[in-house]
Amino acid sequence: MKTYIEMKPKVSLAGGPVLLGDIAEIWAPSDLKSELYRQTVLEEIDGRYSIVSSTDIYRLFTNTDFTVTGSTYTVVERLESTRSSSLLLCLVWLLLFTGSALTIMYFHEDVSMAETQLVIVNMLGGAHPNWFHIPYSAGIGLGMLLFFNRLLKKQFNDEPSPLDIEIYKYEKSVEDYVTTTDQKK
Repeated sequence: MKTYIEMKPKVSLAGGPVLLGDIAEIWAPSDLKSELYRQTVLEEIDGRYSIVSSTDIYRLFTNTDFTVTGSTYTVVERLESTRSSSLLLCLVWLLLFTGSALTIMYFHEDVSMAETQLVIVNMLGGAHPNWFHIPYSAGIGLGMLLFFNRLLKKQFNDEPSPLDIEIYKYEKSVEDYVTTTDQKK
């Protein structure tokens, strides 16, 4: 039976030696499969990222009949232990909230939103403008939560949110950069 090793595009590990079973899916006879899973590919991760190429896998096994499929490179990211700081979280949240509020207020001032809302209120009967301002302000916040699909744990549809797409693009750019700079060495 032929052995197939399908390399993953990216893995995140805490540290220590990188095993073949960490970076690839293996289809082989059970006795060979367990041996391959435990095979060390890298002794340790250099820096934050390391690269394992399919040629590294071929060099590792010279006498085994196998085929490497999947990604040409596997980006191995070392996970670093992080400490969460409630104070830092509060400060960052406060900074972002203040910046967002100022941005919305300056935009509304630039487009004369207050005058526009007064005209709308007068057209609808001339009541106190707060009955329009308060739901409008709450709607901006609720609209942003729905737009980024972060209001509930349950998503309304299967498509990713704009934030998910931007995070994916960023991670893909990091992977491309790491593989490109590793090839130049």
